[in-house]
Amino acid sequence: MNIATDIDPASSSMELYLFGGSFLEKHLLTHVDQIADHLQGPHKLWINIPTLDNPKLISELGNLFNIHSLTIEDILDTTQRPKFEEFDEFVFISTKMIYTKRALEELETEQISFLIGQNYVITFQEKPMDVFDSIRTRLENPAGRMRKLGADYFAYTLINTITDHYYRVMEMVSEANEALEDQIIRARQKVRLEDLYIHRKTLQEIRKNTWPMREIISDWKKSEHPYLHDKTQIYLNDAYEHTIEIMENLELQRETITTLVEIYMTHLSIKQNEVMKTLTIIATIFIPLTFIAGVYGMNFSHMPELEWEYSYLTVWIFFIVSTVGMLMYFKRKRWF
Repeated sequence: MNIATDIDPASSSMELYLFGGSFLEKHLLTHVDQIADHLQGPHKLWINIPTLDNPKLISELGNLFNIHSLTIEDILDTTQRPKFEEFDEFVFISTKMIYTKRALEELETEQISFLIGQNYVITFQEKPMDVFDSIRTRLENPAGRMRKLGADYFAYTLINTITDHYYRVMEMVSEANEALEDQIIRARQKVRLEDLYIHRKTLQEIRKNTWPMREIISDWKKSEHPYLHDKTQIYLNDAYEHTIEIMENLELQRETITTLVEIYMTHLSIKQNEVMKTLTIIATIFIPLTFIAGVYGMNFSHMPELEWEYSYLTVWIFFIVSTVGMLMYFKRKRWF
C-alpha cells in the first residue's frame, strides 16, 4: 500500500484518493489542474471537496469532468430538496448529512452532493465536518470490497454511512426521551417544556432528511444507468431497509414525545391543583377567623362582649377550636 500526501492539510482544498485492489494513494490538493495528472489508469478516484466556499474551484472541477452548469448550481444551492438525477456521463445525488457534536441542541445538518462516474466519485460538502472517517479507515484495507468493486459501490458505502449516522442520532434521541420520561414521572429533576420541543424538532429534522433518502435509494434501485451495476443492488436493498427502520423508529419516538408532553402537562396541572387546594384550605380556615376579628374590630361604642372579663380568651378558644375542627373535617374528607 502506498499513501502519499502532497501538502499540508490546513491549506488543502480537496482530498483525492486513488485506490484499487492493492493500491491506495491520498493527495491533498489546492488546484484542479493537479487532478488531471491522476485521471489516467485503472484505479478509482474519490475526490472530496470539504466546503462550498470556493465556487471558482467547483466550476473548474465542473469543466474538467464536463458537469452541466445546472448541476453546479444544484451543488452550490444548499436549500434545495434532496434529489437523484441521471446524466450520460454521471449520476448526481444530493442529500443531507446529520450529526451532532455533543447534545441534541447542537444538531448539525448539511448538504452533501455526489457525482458518480464510471471510475470516480466526487463529493461536495457544505461544511468541513463529515461522518466519513470510517470510510477513510476502511480504504486502507486492501481486502475490502471498496477496493475491488466499482465506483457505484463506493458511493453506496458513503450514503450508507450517512444513513447509519441517522441511527446514532436516533439512539441519542431515544436515550434522551427515556431520561426525560424518568424525570417527569419520578419528579426527581425539573423538566422544561422547551426540552421536549427540542427533541420533537430534532425528530422532525431527521424525518425531513430520512424520507428523501429513502426515495433516492429507491430511484437508484430502479435506475438502469450503465455506471450503476447490478452487483450493488443487494447492498442497496439493505440500505433501503435501514431507512424504513429509521422511519418506523421515528414514528415511535414521535409518539413517545407526544405522550411525554401529555404527561408533563398533566403533571403540571396536578401540581397546580395541589397548590390551589393548599391555598383554598388556608383561605377556608381563615374565613371564620377573619369574620370574628372583623366584627370585633369595628370600634362601636356599645359592644357588650368587649367588657367581658374572658372575652379575649373566649375568642382565642373559638379560633383554635374552629381551626382544629376544620382540619379534622378536611382530613376525614381526604383533602390533604
